[in-house]
Order: sequence, then structure tokens, then C-alpha cells
Amino acid sequence: MLRLLLLLIGARELKARWMLLVVLSVIWAGSGVVILVDIVSDGSLSFPLYVLTSVLLTEGVVALVTALISTPPFSKANFVRGGCLIAIALLVFGYDGQSKLLSLLFATLLLLDGLFRIISTCLIRCRLYGKKVLFGLLQLLLSLLIFCNWPFHHHIVIAGCFAAMMLHSGVSLLTFAMHLWLLPADTSVTTLPMFTSRGLRRPHGTAYVHPPFPAAEPAAAMQILVWTPVGSAMVSERRILIDRYLAAIDGERNISTGHTALELPGQLYISHYPLADIDRDFSNFRAVLRGGEEYDVAGRFLSSLQQEIDDWCIPDRRLTLRHYNAEALRNYWQVYCTDTRYNLTSRNCSTTVIQALDVAIEGALGARGGRVLGLLLNTDFWLLWLGAQPCRRHDMDARSADGLCLPAAKGAATGTRP
Repeated sequence: MLRLLLLLIGARELKARWMLLVVLSVIWAGSGVVILVDIVSDGSLSFPLYVLTSVLLTEGVVALVTALISTPPFSKANFVRGGCLIAIALLVFGYDGQSKLLSLLFATLLLLDGLFRIISTCLIRCRLYGKKVLFGLLQLLLSLLIFCNWPFHHHIVIAGCFAAMMLHSGVSLLTFAMHLWLLPADTSVTTLPMFTSRGLRRPHGTAYVHPPFPAAEPAAAMQILVWTPVGSAMVSERRILIDRYLAAIDGERNISTGHTALELPGQLYISHYPLADIDRDFSNFRAVLRGGEEYDVAGRFLSSLQQEIDDWCIPDRRLTLRHYNAEALRNYWQVYCTDTRYNLTSRNCSTTVIQALDVAIEGALGARGGRVLGLLLNTDFWLLWLGAQPCRRHDMDARSADGLCLPAAKGAATGTRP
């Protein structure tokens, strides 16, 4: 959520308020340190956690309110998210014998997340492979400490987890503020380490001029074009969620992951393909999931939607974005398109479109006045955050499926409306 918030505010507004970020980061990280010191000093917890609880409860209530005024699928996602936040807040607040069930739930979620991180990282062998595996192992260790309730009581371990998260996020925000202070004018906020350090590969295409977000709406609307897996293959066996969002298997046991493209009519077209078809036989599919740059293959960019339709088929999903930074997107694409390398996991059609979408919407909400606290109460911000979660999470830990970019694109279209 923090990275999305900073992206939508934009570098120009953030740079003018970098000292405020320093103050907030020190307060937040300091709270985490106080909790850790409190735990270490006597092995018990006396710090008033109602401060953290109130933050979680506020986010949960905002999510539930957003669910009441939004339409599906955002309403359902908001209800689930709001319920989870409130449950975690109650877990942090109610440290007694009755919280054992919630503690086990927290440990289970931590265990599953750690397993997913380790398995996906081992499959794709991406950048920072070792660090991500170690972090997954740490999650497994913490979950086991909670399950065993030894050598520390489970409520101490859980509070320590939250304190460590607060400390880490506070230090990250402080580092971001210092980098922001040194950021040259007309430079994207996504060039900073907070955005580039966690990617599957080294950043590319960041050395471009990023002008301020325009007040006027561009003449032409941006089009996000999606060929969902099931919509682009002859599928005999249907698996509703997997077929739509991840991959479909056709009658010949070949994998169809769909496709994503972006179009500014008459200006540019973004559609990334491998130069030669990749073997997508189901039995050999794991071998092509490696995300490291050493596994890149030659790629190409198509020149127009009409060429794509002539070579393949029409997209089965089309989303329109009317409020975006067209000049920044053109500048970015002039730099990015000089490198045509393709990787099925870390540099594919989906990641290319999502990165371009980030460029186009950077500063969209900050251009309305830079009301940082107001953005947190803005329902459009929560809709955009919810829509972006599946694709961003997938991009961080595994390959970005084209169906998963649908919610992100829908969220961008809704969240950037003035």
C-alpha cells in the first residue's frame, strides 16, 4: 500500500514534503523499537498496542465502508480485506487465553506465505534468489515458534513480528525520503531503490524525462487490451479461476497464458512477444519459468493492434483509461523499447504493460492537491490498491499472468478518475 500511495502522489509532490516523510518514518520506526525493547527488557509486553490496533481497525473500517459503496468484484474483496484487518487488530489487542485460535490463524497464514515464497522463488530462480529464500525460511521459523508456543509465548512472537515490520517499514521510508531529497527534477519516483530493489530483475528504462501529471485530459484515451488465457485457446476442460487468471491448457496439452497490450491510438502500441515461439508443452513448462536475466531470449514489439489481430485474434477484454500522463509514457517507451529481450517470467507482455501503466498514472492523485491523509480516505485509492494486489504480488514472487493484470487495469481506470 505504501509504494502505491507514493506512486500516486508522485515525485514532485513528495519532494516538496520530504521532511514530513522523515518525521513520519522516525515516529513509526521508533514505535517498533520501543515495542522490541519492551519485549526484550523483561520478556513481557507492556507497550500500549492500542496505537497499532487503532491503525488496523481504521483500515478495516475504511475497507468495509468502501465495500458498501463499490461494485463487485471490489465489494467482495473489500469485505474480505476489512474482515481480515479487523481480525488481526483484535488479535493484537486481545492477548489472553481466548486469542489462541487467532494466533494459530496468524501462524498458518505466515506458514503458507513462507512456503509460497520459497517454492515460487526456487521455481523461477530470479534476482535476489538467496535473500528471498532466507526470508521465506524466517517466516517458517516464526510460524513454528507460534505453533509450539516455546521458547517464547505466542503473543510475544506475534507482537515482535509486528514490531519488526514497523521498524523495517520505518527505515525504508526514511531511506526513501533521503533518496527523494536528492532526486533530480522531472525524474520518476519509480527510479528509487524502494521500487527497484525488490523486482525480479535489474531495472531498465528508468532514464527518461517524467513531466508533471497534466491537469487536462489527453485527447485520446489509453486502451488496455487483454487476451485472457481461456479466451485465447481452445480449452476442453474448464477450471474457472485458473483458466481466467493464470493459464489454460488446450486439447493438445499446451499452456495458454493469454496476452496483454497497451495502446495510445495513433501514438504508440506496447505488445511484447518472444522472437521465436517458446515451447509451452505442459510437461516442459517448468523449464521455461526461470526468471533470471541469463534465461532471457530474443524478443520483439508489435507495431499495431491491427497487426496483432491479423496474426492472432481480437482481444476479449478492453479497458479504457482517460486520465494519464501521455508525455511521460511516450518518453518512457522511447527508452524502454530499445531493449527487446523477453523472459516468460520476469520480462513478458504483462510486466511490460504494468510498468508502462505505473508511468502513466504516477502523480495522478497528487495532482489533485497532494492531500496525503485525504488519499487514505479516498475510496478510489482503495479500489486501485485492491485491484493492483494480485498482479503486483504475482510480479514480485512469480510470473505475471495476463488475467491477473485485469484487476490492476480496472483499478487504475477507477482510481484515477477526477
